[in-house]
Amino acid sequence: MTTLNDKLAKIMEIADGEECSRAFQLFCRQHEAELPVPGENPLFDKAMWNASSFTTLSANDQSILEKVTGKLLGETRNAAEKTVVALKDLVTASREAAIQTWQDTLASMQWNQLVPAGATRGVGSQLVSLGTFEKQMEDIKIQINLGYLVDKDQLRILLQAKDSEENAREDVEIRVNESARGTVFSRKTNQDGSMVAPSIPVGPGEYQIQVLWTDQVIETPFFRI
Repeated sequence: MTTLNDKLAKIMEIADGEECSRAFQLFCRQHEAELPVPGENPLFDKAMWNASSFTTLSANDQSILEKVTGKLLGETRNAAEKTVVALKDLVTASREAAIQTWQDTLASMQWNQLVPAGATRGVGSQLVSLGTFEKQMEDIKIQINLGYLVDKDQLRILLQAKDSEENAREDVEIRVNESARGTVFSRKTNQDGSMVAPSIPVGPGEYQIQVLWTDQVIETPFFRI
């Protein structure tokens, strides 16, 4: 039985860009009810990105696209809100439930948790750790260690980017986005494929981390401070 991914793969094999774009548009019309939301299917996202390079939308199509995109983003946002983890729950009686929610949400977004979340207290500062987790997309593997310094109201992020042969990947961008304010921090990995940010100032809000390279983007679950 031919799957949607099989059909997408055949479309991606078309060498002529405009012909590939037309084939993708036909695919979307034929399978409108089955199309994934943005970020759900990497192959579909890549095909959509490629097709957009050879497609000019009419004013009517642009209006439809904006409405559909807004609806999809709203649905995705509503789903994410149900699993937003409040970081300070990790230092209360709700600690175990918060850790489980975070780890379940990571798993649902195809992140592999290497070191579990928890909370520790050092000299003069309490650290809420969301652990170390990694995700691989195509030939790139991203590993993130994420923590929140409660007393200083700061995020601590360590990121490592490598290819399938364990070579460092330079210029991978990490962004910390807050729902109301947008991007509050942005930095790229160095020639060692690493990015260290020990003290990112934050405040009350709902945050998410994005990692971007070439035409790819991956995201963490939302978390609340």
